[in-house]
Amino acid sequence: MEALFQIWTLTAGIVSGLLNAFFATLPDWGILLSAGGGFTLAFALGTVAYTNIPAEVLANIRRWHGTIDDQFDNIDNLVNTLQAHQQQWSVPQTLFQPLSDHRDQLKTLITKCRSNYGSPADRTVRNSLLKTTVGLCLTQAKAWAYTQYYAGVLTIDDVHLLGFFLPGETGGRRERKEPTDVLAEVKVSVINADFIRVVIDQATGENAALVAHGWPPGVHLAVIVIMAADGKTEVYRQQTTHLHNNIQMPEGSRGKQFIIKAAFLQHVDDTPKFGAEPTFSMPFTTEDLAAALDRQHHEEFEAQLREVERHRQAVEQLQAKPD
Repeated sequence: MEALFQIWTLTAGIVSGLLNAFFATLPDWGILLSAGGGFTLAFALGTVAYTNIPAEVLANIRRWHGTIDDQFDNIDNLVNTLQAHQQQWSVPQTLFQPLSDHRDQLKTLITKCRSNYGSPADRTVRNSLLKTTVGLCLTQAKAWAYTQYYAGVLTIDDVHLLGFFLPGETGGRRERKEPTDVLAEVKVSVINADFIRVVIDQATGENAALVAHGWPPGVHLAVIVIMAADGKTEVYRQQTTHLHNNIQMPEGSRGKQFIIKAAFLQHVDDTPKFGAEPTFSMPFTTEDLAAALDRQHHEEFEAQLREVERHRQAVEQLQAKPD
């Protein structure tokens, strides 16, 4: 977990500068700021005219949204490519070193999670670190690559070699499809007092959440939402490309009941169509129960002291009355 904290701390100070430098090289392109604080690029001069992208390059770029092995392979390729061209491309250590360190940590975690001694907690850390590192690659590293490309340091092929499209390039995808109507059914099992295991499948009656590959045709994205028992307070929301997910519940969840739901998405900004919404409860740990019992004893002791004090005051008042 310390590794994740270091990543986000580093990112906060670096990404802004890299993006500013990147945008400064694009005087003829407008920048549209979204309400959420993100950005998109308005290509006033048209898109990049580069259509002869080799099939293997396209396959590599698409791996950022693939399996754990696919995503790790892209991270590994990115780190190795940056290392091989450190001097030629003026790769900053503030970009390279964290990615290299976390690539090594991921390699160890992935190997451990495939062994007999890999625990659910190890898999949760692996998934979180993988997601965070991929996010850094697609923001921090990509912004740096764009900056170097528009400065003439990197070529189009270099950017592709790193695993990125240039702005305006596509992987030959067709026009946007309509949101899927297939409902998702979700089942949840409690791993321990902090983690749950969530399985998503197509809502097909008795086959719900029992298979390993329940994606509807053409759909590889889902959203998971967890609500408090009141049905109004959202405590967790995450889009995922996995049917099986280990989720760490927010602090303060122990001993409480929750509602969970899921929906399949064709695109990240689709309006979710949720199916059934089962409930589940998080347990207390032995330490929680011991602490609660200790608090109860303390409160009872305090109540006894107050009662003794009340009797003492009553006796003093009686003694103070004249005969």
